[in-house]
Amino acid sequence: MTEIDPHLQNAMYGTPEVNPDEQHHYLGTFKERVYKTQRMETIGEDRYLKAWGEEFEHHPDGVLLLNGRLDADATMPYMQLAKQDGINFRLVNDPTMTKTDLGVVFTADHAVNTKQLAIEDVQIDNTTSTVKNEPTKQSWLKKLFS
Repeated sequence: MTEIDPHLQNAMYGTPEVNPDEQHHYLGTFKERVYKTQRMETIGEDRYLKAWGEEFEHHPDGVLLLNGRLDADATMPYMQLAKQDGINFRLVNDPTMTKTDLGVVFTADHAVNTKQLAIEDVQIDNTTSTVKNEPTKQSWLKKLFS
């Protein structure tokens, strides 16, 4: 059997993608490039805007991706905050990308490998926002001898 020219294969089947499911979930980017995310059901809650502002200050080189399924009233506070802090933002309207449960993704153009991705996991006080304490894992050696 003869092989089909790669140019013809791309024309017939489209350009191959790396981790397409992951890219569709994170609005077109990879998980390793994501600083923070926010789910669709928490969009519109003003208490998260302060946490987003702090995240923008920590990573001024990031890009804010907004799900195109959100209405203008929901995305306007995020766009205004991003513009105020000098953060680039983009509305993602690709139907395959917007089927995710994520409404907002703050991403970089390189791998950052953040452990805690959801902005909902940030505890918000009236004075400062702090990250929830995750239980520390003991090594298997300590578990064995304790």
